[in-house]
Amino acid sequence: MRALLTQLHIRLLTLDDEGQTTAEYVLLILGAATIAILVTSWATGTDKITSLFDKVLNSLIDKVA
Repeated sequence: MRALLTQLHIRLLTLDDEGQTTAEYVLLILGAATIAILVTSWATGTDKITSLFDKVLNSLIDKVA
């Protein structure tokens, strides 16, 4: 009986760790999504991204031609 209770206790402890890890991943993903949304909203209000893509593509075309 004591071995069974010990195994149950160990399983419960590992479940808490897994749940905490999952919560940490969720918070990390939410943080990354928030940063991505902020950068995207900033970029749509400026011409920086279009300018960057134009420079990169022009550079590639110049190297190929």
